[in-house]
Amino acid sequence: MCGSTLTYNLILISSTVQLTVENISTLPVDFHKLTFEDSTMASAQQALDEGDLSVAEAYETEYELLRRPFLSWDPSDRRRVIAPGAKLTIKVACYGKLDW
Repeated sequence: MCGSTLTYNLILISSTVQLTVENISTLPVDFHKLTFEDSTMASAQQALDEGDLSVAEAYETEYELLRRPFLSWDPSDRRRVIAPGAKLTIKVACYGKLDW
């Protein structure tokens, strides 16, 4: 008899960080971009590149990198114009896993 059991003892944690940016120029700002890189991205990508992961581990790692980033921001904030002298508060979602 063959079989396998996967047990996940994970607690998902989320938080929100608010960043306020101010346009101090005399022109409106119609483009702003935030990019994120966390300390686990490089090691996860390296593990995928080396090919030593099981199929399930590779799928989960790739899914986490592409579909569930640790830091992300609301797409609706990306299209907002910041008038001269105005401020925009951007909400950044922070996700994490506590593995125990």
